[in-house]
Amino acid sequence: MQACIQKEPKVTVNNLTKRFGNLLVLDNINFHVGNGEFLCIVGPTGCGKTTFLNLLSKLIPPTKGNICIDNVEADPKKHNISFVFQEPSCLPFRTVKENIAYGMQVKKFPKQLMEERLQKTMELVGLTDCADLYPSQISSSMEQRVAIARAFAVNPDLLLMDEPYGQLDVKLRYYLEDELIRIWEEFKTTVIFVTHNIEEAVYLAERILVLSNKPTTIKAEVKVDLPRPRKFTDPKFIEIRKHVTELIKWW
Repeated sequence: MQACIQKEPKVTVNNLTKRFGNLLVLDNINFHVGNGEFLCIVGPTGCGKTTFLNLLSKLIPPTKGNICIDNVEADPKKHNISFVFQEPSCLPFRTVKENIAYGMQVKKFPKQLMEERLQKTMELVGLTDCADLYPSQISSSMEQRVAIARAFAVNPDLLLMDEPYGQLDVKLRYYLEDELIRIWEEFKTTVIFVTHNIEEAVYLAERILVLSNKPTTIKAEVKVDLPRPRKFTDPKFIEIRKHVTELIKWW
């Protein structure tokens, strides 16, 4: 078993609170994410996981609290914050290559750097052969690979992923999870991955945050100190999966 390495904080969440009218959804949440860490967040259905990500991405404002990246309040104008949604989000009028390049174009990457990262990213996710195809000409799983490649290509300060494999079959999900870890290890990106699938969280994460029911707080933090590649049959894997399941199951 590999020892956990303490990482310098990249993202710090302070007193994050969100109300919609009289409904308190998130209640004074505090945590940090290490530089280059892969953090998974799990919790019961309806606890506000997507609201949580929308706040982290600054798509919606908090009622109270803030999110800092490198000790500066997160600002999409200053920081590269990438978001991979559950539904495929390719632009239908752009080719695979053009979709992956889109974020870099928005961020005004120098042409040579953009071309280098584009080629490297397409090779990593196995999309070079379909670079000139349109989303309508590829499968939904390949579309999701395009979205993930686009997110990593901009070298994000923070990559948020909202159940990106939730609608895929089990075999394909396993394949894409392995691919995601391979890309993450290559780019050293800080990732917050939200999922309702506990097994997926244990397979991917270095650390898991377990959310409570609403009003949502962080109920527990679970370190996943397992070597990669991970095995679902590993007794330690099964032990961690059962522990997280119990944390979500019992209130």
